[in-house]
Amino acid sequence: MNGIRKTAPTVSQAVGDFMTENSVSLESLSANLVGEKIFTDKREYTVECFKKNPVSTWVQPETSDADIEFARDIVAKLLALMRFIGAAISVKKEAETVILKISTPGKDGLLIGKNGQNIMAMQYILTIAMDKNLRRHAPIIIDIDSYRDKRAAYLRSTVKTMAEKVLMEPSETITDFLPSYERKLLHEEIKSFDGLKTFSVGKGSYKKVVITSLL
Repeated sequence: MNGIRKTAPTVSQAVGDFMTENSVSLESLSANLVGEKIFTDKREYTVECFKKNPVSTWVQPETSDADIEFARDIVAKLLALMRFIGAAISVKKEAETVILKISTPGKDGLLIGKNGQNIMAMQYILTIAMDKNLRRHAPIIIDIDSYRDKRAAYLRSTVKTMAEKVLMEPSETITDFLPSYERKLLHEEIKSFDGLKTFSVGKGSYKKVVITSLL
C-alpha cells in the first residue's frame, strides 16, 4: 500500500500536515523517512505517511520453545564464528520478552565491544534472522553481564537531555535506529514531559524515534 508523501522543514511538520489533511491522530499513523536534504540554512525532509488499519483483536503470539531454540542456535553460531569457545547461553522468560543471557568468563567486556558495538551487532543479526524465519517480530533480547540495565540507564539519561533541549525551543530531535524494546522505553520516558510527543519513523524492526514539541 502506497502512502502519501509530505515534504517540510521538519519531520514533525510533514507528519502534522498529513494528520490535519486526513483527520488522523498521531497514534493512528505510521511514517517512513524517505528523503533528507541539507542546505546551508535549512533542512528538508520527505516523509511517507500511512493511516494504520483499525485496531484489531490480533495478539502477539507467544514466543515458543522452538523459536527460542532457533534463536539460541543463531547466537551459538555467531559466538563460534567469533571464536568465543565455551560460552554459555541461558534463557530467562519475562512478561513481554525472552532474554538470552550469554556468559563468557573473563571475556564479557570483549564480547560487548566498545560502546556496545558487538552486542548491538549480534542483536541486529538475530532480530533480522528471527523476523525472516517467523515472518513476524519475536521479542528475544541478547544480554551480557549487566549490559541491558546499563544501556537502559544510558537511554533514560540521554532522552532526558534530548527532552530538555527540545523544550527550550520548539523543535524536534531524531534518534539513531533503535530496536522496538528501546523505542518503547523512550516513548514511556517522554510521557512524563508535558508538551512533548514521540513517534517512530521507518520500516522493519529498527526505527528512529522523533521527539518533538511541534505537534
